[in-house]
Amino acid sequence: MKKVLNVIATIFLVLLVIIVIFVFVVRISGDTPNVFGYQVFRVSSGSMEPTLKVGDVILVKRTEPSLIKNGDIITYKGAEGDFRDKIITHKVVEEPVINEYGEYVFQTCGIAKGAIPDPKIKGNQILGVYISTIPLLNYLYSFFLTDYGLVAFIGLIVVLFAYEMISLILSYRHLDEYVAEDDEEETPEEKDKNE
Repeated sequence: MKKVLNVIATIFLVLLVIIVIFVFVVRISGDTPNVFGYQVFRVSSGSMEPTLKVGDVILVKRTEPSLIKNGDIITYKGAEGDFRDKIITHKVVEEPVINEYGEYVFQTCGIAKGAIPDPKIKGNQILGVYISTIPLLNYLYSFFLTDYGLVAFIGLIVVLFAYEMISLILSYRHLDEYVAEDDEEETPEEKDKNE
């Protein structure tokens, strides 16, 4: 049972470290890392309500522009006006067209009442197609943004790290005792030599 708990604690600690590094990289680079073509974003406006609510954490999959069709919800990086350099998740509201340069062009728009169409976007602005919301991540993200959540997260890391360190120290102590016992036991040949 103790070994199972050690394995679970180690796995959990490794996952927490990976999450911390992931968040750190995101904060420094300003980009969302791409893992096997998937990215995670958080909805920050109500333009897609009721389908996507403010605070929802969504999973987006990188997709070729040629596979995107009318009705898909896509995430893209804005290139002009109020949308410049912002990450937007809106619905494709017309069949995509190919312009004179051979680029796919999309017309998107939020679905909330009173939403106006976005400026047309090109295929190279698209980060991916919306797959689903991730409720568990949404709750965790919301919780860890609070003061209590941050303290709980840091406390959990400290406790797991301390547990691992204590387990490691105890393992070395048992190993030293085992080696000391081995040194004390003489082989029959050594006993004969001593006599």
